[in-house]
Amino acid sequence: MRYLFPFILGIFTFALSAKEVSVTFDNPADFYEKYRFSEGIEGKAMDLGADAYHRNPITVGQIDSLDMCHSFSLSIWVKSDSKKLGDKAIVSNKRSYEMKDAGIMLSTQANGSWSVYFTDGKNWQWDYKPTVERQPINDGKWHFLAITHFAEKEEMKMYYDGQNVATYCTNGNVNLATGNPLYIGNHIDDQWHSFEGLLDRFTFVDRVKSSDEIADEYTRFTGIKHEEQLPKFTPEINLMAFNIYHGGHELGEQVGVNRVVEVIKESGADIIGMIETYGAGPEIADALGYYFYLRSSNLSIMSKYPIEQTWDMFQPFNTCAATIRISQTQTINYVNLWLDYRPITDEQVKARLSVEEIEAQELPTRYRELSAILDDMQPFFEQRDVPIFVSGDFNSGSHLDWTEEAKHLFEGYVLKWPTSVLMEQKGFKDSYRELYPDPVKYPCLTWSTMSKLDIQYRIDFIYYLGDKVKAVRSEMLDKHPVRFPSDHAAVITTFKFKK
Repeated sequence: MRYLFPFILGIFTFALSAKEVSVTFDNPADFYEKYRFSEGIEGKAMDLGADAYHRNPITVGQIDSLDMCHSFSLSIWVKSDSKKLGDKAIVSNKRSYEMKDAGIMLSTQANGSWSVYFTDGKNWQWDYKPTVERQPINDGKWHFLAITHFAEKEEMKMYYDGQNVATYCTNGNVNLATGNPLYIGNHIDDQWHSFEGLLDRFTFVDRVKSSDEIADEYTRFTGIKHEEQLPKFTPEINLMAFNIYHGGHELGEQVGVNRVVEVIKESGADIIGMIETYGAGPEIADALGYYFYLRSSNLSIMSKYPIEQTWDMFQPFNTCAATIRISQTQTINYVNLWLDYRPITDEQVKARLSVEEIEAQELPTRYRELSAILDDMQPFFEQRDVPIFVSGDFNSGSHLDWTEEAKHLFEGYVLKWPTSVLMEQKGFKDSYRELYPDPVKYPCLTWSTMSKLDIQYRIDFIYYLGDKVKAVRSEMLDKHPVRFPSDHAAVITTFKFKK
């Protein structure tokens, strides 16, 4: 027999056309009589645990499809001690985990953590899947899960226990409305797929809540206040550029990712510009305990320091930009990029194309992309007191490497690579070559650690610009105790700041 349940009443507040919905369970008489209620984070909680007779979801009737077609924020408190949570929806207007089904779903994971899925049904579905080691929800404690969806900026932020753990570019997934009701405790109206545990204090508001608001709500019910312990001044940072090769999975779905984490930890990197992130980002960021910004499947930024602002520059697959606060008094502007792999230099050299042909073939692809990125960086150039860092996989060489003295390393070619010349013209310093100007003695061959039949040359760079910053150490990393996990060597540079 299927039960029919009335929409829950909830609590409404309206201010300046804003819509707020709050669902609490303090009055069991508001709900179907067979539901079970237990002690909540405050008052009563809905109990969908193993001892509950009735475990169908709650329908939030006050939220209709139009409410989720633009910006909104939602949150819920959860508690479970189930060791086999599986994939169970906590809050959802999505009817399945499949790509074709539009909407958003906050869910459990089989690993004991939580996850977020979202899509408009037309663009690619994105998911956030953190680790249970950093973000458990099955440890028998109350946890506060929240997301903010900033439709106009195409940005979603995920919060765990009041802290921003991830920021995603939504890549066109602006309208998350569906014709479906919003459920709490399941994604469809049955018990088979229901969450196992307690749920309390669901909130929805059709605006973007601030990080402070979300942190304050967590503190209000727990008494725990997470305070960012930033120093007054940070004298130096370690910045890494690392193309991890198909998410680090090429040498093993888990083993490869673990090796990426080990390389980063051993390096002491404070900020990582990651290329070819491909699904491994949440796991790596959690292993490091770092803030995480995903711009596309390809590019992400991980930072020990708070990511204060993200920027929409050029195309998501090519550019990931953020302002990062490294101390109470300092911020940096950072761009992580990837340029087109075409034309393939190895093929050009083997075909013995002329210098003029090789340089000219750079212009329609990599040079054009880099020019557009630098144009979009104008707001950074206008902030003269804030250092700028640009790193990534340029997929092309440097005129500082392919010199007359080093031409024996490059099949006799001397090339004025348009991309590296453009960076120099814009005032950027090549941090590695600034410290090691001799390309013969210090070639820094980041491509390729695996394909030794290809020409070995440097295509991964860390550039910088600013009067109060200087590169003091830089090195190429291509070693691991067992086997290095990528076809690109990583590059790390230590930068020192002046007060």
